[in-house]
Amino acid sequence: MNLVCLLGVVLLFSSCKKDDAGPALQNETYPLVNLSSGSSQAAGTFRILEQSNGNAAVEINLDQAFRINGARLNAVIVTTEETSGSELVYANLGQIDGGSARVLINPVMQLSNNRAISYDDLTSRTGYTLKLLNGANVQASGQIQ
Repeated sequence: MNLVCLLGVVLLFSSCKKDDAGPALQNETYPLVNLSSGSSQAAGTFRILEQSNGNAAVEINLDQAFRINGARLNAVIVTTEETSGSELVYANLGQIDGGSARVLINPVMQLSNNRAISYDDLTSRTGYTLKLLNGANVQASGQIQ
């Protein structure tokens, strides 16, 4: 009986095909800028990361000079509506700690239908902007290009 079980285990493992490694996961890095002084100042970066399931995650890293201890910054991805020129929130990334201002949001959820956004969809959204808001003030922003 032990020989039969051993033979079954050997046959099971020998019939399993080793999966080939899939392609490397992608990511795109974009600059964050602060425009409060009237000129564009580098304020950090954000990366859009492809997850193994194809969904997008966003990593935000705000430079030390633009961090605000004790503040909660609202992170959103917005687009501008063509006819009215008003901003529409595409994805609400939530609040982040203004003191550390380093965060990974996974997955990124579309506001209109509460579904995960794919990496390919988010990185193809040219003209969309990630904003970090301190109340109504834009602490930093960066365009997906």
